[in-house]
Amino acid sequence: MEKIKKTKEKIATQTTSILQKIFNEYTITLIFFAIIIFINFPKSSSTFYNLEVGSIAPKTIRSTVSLLVEDKEATKKKMEEAMNNTPPVYDFNPDVISNTVNNLKKALSILKDKNQKNAMEQFFKILKIKPSKTLFSRVSRYDPNDILAFSTQALNELKNMYIVISLRQLYKFNPDKIIIRNIKNPKKEILISKDSVVDITKAKIIVYNKLRLLVDDAALRNTIWDLISNLIAPNLTFNSLATQQKKQEAAKKVNKVFFKISKGEIIVRSGDVITKADYVKLMALNSLKQKQNAYLKFIASMLIFIIIAIVLFRVYYITKAKKNKWLSRVKMLAITETLIVIQVLIFKLFAYLGGVVSFSAADFPQSAILMGMPYTIASMMLAIMVDFELAFLVSILLGITSSFIASAEITPMIGIYVFLGNIIAAFGIIREKTRTGIIKSGLLVSLASIFMILLFYLFRNNELGKSTLIEVGFAFSGGILSAIIVSGLLPVFEFLFNMTTDIKLLELGNLNNPLLKELAIKAPGTYHHSIVVSSLAEAAASQIGANPLIAKVGSYYHDIGKIKKPIYFVENQTDGYNPHDNLKPSISALIIKNHVKYGVEIAKKHRLGNYIIDIIQQHHGTSLIKYFYNKAKENGLNPKEEDFRYPGPKPQTKEAGIVMIADEVEAASKTLSNPTVAHLNEFVREITNNIFLDGQLDECELTLKDLNTIVESFVKVLVGIFHHRIEYPEEQKNEPNSNQ
Repeated sequence: MEKIKKTKEKIATQTTSILQKIFNEYTITLIFFAIIIFINFPKSSSTFYNLEVGSIAPKTIRSTVSLLVEDKEATKKKMEEAMNNTPPVYDFNPDVISNTVNNLKKALSILKDKNQKNAMEQFFKILKIKPSKTLFSRVSRYDPNDILAFSTQALNELKNMYIVISLRQLYKFNPDKIIIRNIKNPKKEILISKDSVVDITKAKIIVYNKLRLLVDDAALRNTIWDLISNLIAPNLTFNSLATQQKKQEAAKKVNKVFFKISKGEIIVRSGDVITKADYVKLMALNSLKQKQNAYLKFIASMLIFIIIAIVLFRVYYITKAKKNKWLSRVKMLAITETLIVIQVLIFKLFAYLGGVVSFSAADFPQSAILMGMPYTIASMMLAIMVDFELAFLVSILLGITSSFIASAEITPMIGIYVFLGNIIAAFGIIREKTRTGIIKSGLLVSLASIFMILLFYLFRNNELGKSTLIEVGFAFSGGILSAIIVSGLLPVFEFLFNMTTDIKLLELGNLNNPLLKELAIKAPGTYHHSIVVSSLAEAAASQIGANPLIAKVGSYYHDIGKIKKPIYFVENQTDGYNPHDNLKPSISALIIKNHVKYGVEIAKKHRLGNYIIDIIQQHHGTSLIKYFYNKAKENGLNPKEEDFRYPGPKPQTKEAGIVMIADEVEAASKTLSNPTVAHLNEFVREITNNIFLDGQLDECELTLKDLNTIVESFVKVLVGIFHHRIEYPEEQKNEPNSNQ
């Protein structure tokens, strides 16, 4: 059986060693970051709405954000209207009339040419009109100067007019105005009414009427009219290219038409046929998702998270972690990272619930769900299990993380809300690490959450409406929920990580604890010894700034290993029988030393935690079991000193050192028959000095000043215990008088 037991212990030790090598701080950190990345990994494109016009909506779809969506159809229509309302561009040639007059003058000058045939050809060629012998003959009958003079006056009536070939072309365009661009100065443009433009027919009428006023001779007037009526030409020419450019410019200036989709607005209900309007909104939501570039945002968020997490933990290691001898770095990392993962999962869960609720009730503020989430679990747990400093640093990380998860509208607010709430929670719990303290801290967080929400709305100049009241109500529940969850989660963490929190210490310090009751029954002498040791240790720890709760509860259990063989310890021998009388000193020393080993095994079995296990293991350090060592020497056995020393280690903390001294002092004090205060002081100081000179306190942080304080504290307690037997100097002086 013993062989099997040793084999099991060896396997367990090897397994533990392998697990410790695998799950070192780097592995745990990598797993932590992998889980955080997995939790926050953006959903795939399945969230896009791949629906077509006419298809059936598989579910009710609501907008998760408020956004403005461009109505492309309306924008296009507006652009077309702008293009249609753009005035056409006409090139204006101001020299048309003057050129005509000049040509006429030139043509009339050759009428006197003797070669009439050649003259006629040149005449019509210059004027660029169809040759006519009749007309040439009629013109030739009159004085060219008269013809030129009357023609010039008549044509000049058109000099300030805008003439087009046909008004029908002009009225193909919608606008009532046209743009006139002088061909000599294209940059100079003027806008005129269509009514200011005449066509060729109207221009001819004007010229004819002028001739009627100028020329009385009907034959001459008709000859001139027949000649110049063919010479009247438009001075406006439609510029298609410039008009098109103007239309494009007008289209570019058109403001796009948008319609608003409100957050929570139902885009389409389940079973409805997708209309064109629905389709436009769904595409807008898809477009928004693409613009948000979820993957890029995710990568940036995770990089920020990882960098800040590493920096904060390094800061903690440098400033604080080395001082905590009760907690290994690996365990502290595992606890912290597990709590952060749990908290982030809660953030994600409530963000999801917020979305679900807003889908069902459009008027319900989604932010209220986030305000009501239990967001201070990690900081409260860390403040209880580790310390306030780590809880503070994690609060920073949680504030940043919550801002990544929340929607853009409340990102800054939720980050500050979570950060400050966690600081308040940690501060609240650090003052009272009890079950009641957890509830008080939760209430404090609830009140602080309400105050923060009201403050946020005050800065944002929002009215305290229905939404605000809902958020306030949910915020109050957040702190209470945190306290409830912490109360339930704390024992689980204590068990999983074999941690001993102050709350668990208080439970272990209850004398009705089954293990202590077993000690009282099986080893009553040891039990009462432990009670006295706890009083000594608690008083001393309070005086030197050590943890009195650890010292007190550690003292209760420091000799718990004696319940295996209680009769071998003198305090439990009541009938005068001492089993060591029949044993060799070396065997007796081995039995005495084994109570430490048994104590550690029992403590591990009952998961008493590192604080107590360390005190059990270190409360004798490597001290010498003098009684049996001296007995062996008296028997002439030439014993080796190391065989009669405890295996150690020496006390590593102030609390373990105090328990060692208290244990020695209490055990030795039973030999005192008639102690005085001076005797007790000398007695305690001598024991303390012996322990110090033996080097048992070399590895803990107790100073000489601490030792002096411990001695004074122990003496005060022992005076209280021995007060009925102590003879004070005054009493000693009075005794003879009384006898007398």
